[in-house]
Amino acid sequence: MPQNGQRDDTRGRGARRTLAITLVAVAVVALCLLAAEGGPNGTRMAARLGGGAFGIAVLAAYLAVERRRRRTEKDLGVRPPAPVAAPDDEGNERDASPLPRSETRAELDGLLLHADDALAALRDLVAHGRGRAGSEVLPELLERAGLMSWEGAPAVGATKLRRDGRWWLTPREGELSEEGRDRLLSVEASLNVNEDLERGGWPEGMTPEWRVARVLARVADLRPVQHDEAPAMAFLSEGAVAGGEWASRLALADRIENLPAPFRIEASFQCNVARRLVVADVAVPRPACFAPFSDDGVRRAALARAYALRLAVLVGRMALASLPAGSRAVVNCHEFGHEETLLSLDLTHDALDLLAALAREGRSAEGDLADVPGLSAASSGSGWLSPVTPHLTLGDEEVFPKGRYREVELDDSPAPAPVARACGARRVSDLGIMEKAGRASAWNRVVHELGDTTATAVSRLVALRDETDDVTVAEACERATKALVEGAMDVSDRRGLALAFVDGGPLADATRGARRAIGADSPTREELSAVLERLEGALSPITEMGIYLDDNDSVYRYFNSVAERVHYNRTADDGGRRVRLVPDEYYAAHSDAARILGMLGRHDEALAHADELMRIAPATPDAALCKVRCLEEQTRIFEAADLLSDAIAYSATARDMSICFYRLAFMEWKLGRGDLSVACYQRAIDLHGEIAGQARQELRDLIEAEGPRLALLDDERVVPALEEGGLPAGPVGALRVELRDAVAACADAGIFSVARPLTGALLELCRDDALVGVHRSLMRP
Repeated sequence: MPQNGQRDDTRGRGARRTLAITLVAVAVVALCLLAAEGGPNGTRMAARLGGGAFGIAVLAAYLAVERRRRRTEKDLGVRPPAPVAAPDDEGNERDASPLPRSETRAELDGLLLHADDALAALRDLVAHGRGRAGSEVLPELLERAGLMSWEGAPAVGATKLRRDGRWWLTPREGELSEEGRDRLLSVEASLNVNEDLERGGWPEGMTPEWRVARVLARVADLRPVQHDEAPAMAFLSEGAVAGGEWASRLALADRIENLPAPFRIEASFQCNVARRLVVADVAVPRPACFAPFSDDGVRRAALARAYALRLAVLVGRMALASLPAGSRAVVNCHEFGHEETLLSLDLTHDALDLLAALAREGRSAEGDLADVPGLSAASSGSGWLSPVTPHLTLGDEEVFPKGRYREVELDDSPAPAPVARACGARRVSDLGIMEKAGRASAWNRVVHELGDTTATAVSRLVALRDETDDVTVAEACERATKALVEGAMDVSDRRGLALAFVDGGPLADATRGARRAIGADSPTREELSAVLERLEGALSPITEMGIYLDDNDSVYRYFNSVAERVHYNRTADDGGRRVRLVPDEYYAAHSDAARILGMLGRHDEALAHADELMRIAPATPDAALCKVRCLEEQTRIFEAADLLSDAIAYSATARDMSICFYRLAFMEWKLGRGDLSVACYQRAIDLHGEIAGQARQELRDLIEAEGPRLALLDDERVVPALEEGGLPAGPVGALRVELRDAVAACADAGIFSVARPLTGALLELCRDDALVGVHRSLMRP
């Protein structure tokens, strides 16, 4: 039925109700008069007055209810349930009476969570499900959000976040346009606001529009959702130093993740606890996102401005609550998908109450924000916010000192006591893994001084060679100088010069050639042999001189990750000798040589290169995997399986452990132990998503090939099955503790170049949204 028809019908029903109530009131008065007829005068008078008063009271009460109902319907356009179209005798659709309550109904959470496309499910709800999935307000909000008119809307998945209980909609593929993002956010906010409206606790008679305004006004005063059980946070914060960088960042990330705001919260932050300072960037919705709550463009802009202020105050409150007393919080707001600051709030504990009161009061928050103390904001011609200069940014030295990302390999100062305990490091440099750090640092210092001519560049490089104490830097200067003088490279080619300086030399060049040959389609034996000859020629002088052989003072080691270095420091016994780092190209050259020799069928020679890898990288499962490949080609499966079991025990990351289980699954199958092969595959799948896809496919093939003899294990049976079969399950719990303690110590010490990769390794074993926020906060801005 057309909208106007519905409105006329509503008015007609209201008139009929009014007439009926009037007739009832008249009848009651008449009865009162008849009942008193013949009685004393006083009685007749009382009956007349009482009957008249009763009739007036009934009419007044009804008219008040009717006015309230009409006002409610007008505010958000709440309409009665749409009639379901039913075919007439000729098969055409006709208007039908509303469905009785016994007809098909839906539960909104299940409707969205089970939908292949949440937007399609919501369109179906608006078109056919009014009154059958909860609130009558939600369909109207969704219509105003533009859901029904959204052409080319993507398929969307819906998630109800565990921490804050809010809906989060995600396109299943592709990127959204800016307009599409606005619509998605407005649909998402409609779902969240609808839940707030249904939660109850509202004064009687308040309209949906009034309640929506209150939901938005309360944003600045929101509190994080409290959880009875939060095992991840309890584990992550165990032993943390109160008021330290790790504890403060963890507390702030946890609070932000638990905030039940109407719109999604996307925030990043930086702290400098020593300076009592935190800076946060948070995305705010544009005025178009407020379409569900107002049809008026000016009103939408006012709501959006007020929401930006309220969200800034909210995030600022969380920041001040997470840092030690006396701290300062700067919150910068920007649109989703943009970087320009539209509002910058400088907040202290003293100013918090004033700004919170301002944000809470609708007329002030939606008005001109130009004169608010500590607030930098300016309105545009459209009523929305214009770009402003932030008080501070995430990358300012005051909040993120550059020393946090120093090259630890070049810092021989004693490690702070907590770092020494957690990471097994005597010096800060004991946390390093990059042999080329000295060359990279030297290049970054000199590159801006090379000038535009060959003569200037050569002069500066020669000067650097003469002043450095690092032999590898002196060699790098000579390589780059030679390339410039001989014309092999131009001074304008800074990228090529950087490669020659930092990663140049005969061994590095031979390794790059080997990688190209291995990656080529069907290289010939002649091509492989030529590449191998070049590799071995570059390795020969190093081997003959024993450059990387351990001696009484030093051991030479290679590490694939910071997590490996920490695990090595904590477990290896080097007799007090200093660990010297082996160049990446030396490790890569032996790895490539073993691979090429295997392709040529020369497995004994390949094994010699794999053994050298095991010597210089005893904490690196990748070295063990190289040797396993050689042993497998020689049908030495028992040795290969034992080596993989050992590698599982010293793996320092979930990914490495998962790869080892994946390879062990094949070895166990080769040994005829299909049941253990299944357990290994399932353990690999559980440990890391990157390995899970291939492992799942091979597991499916194995079970199909073996028939009913093999079956998937229940999740809780995987670890016991491995242990009963004499295989390791992987020291996941101990590794998790090791990584947490190392991350906390390095973060508190301001060694972020180490803390961030360790946090990434910890995330693989302890997936938590707050930890993701901390990981992001440790990134170089």
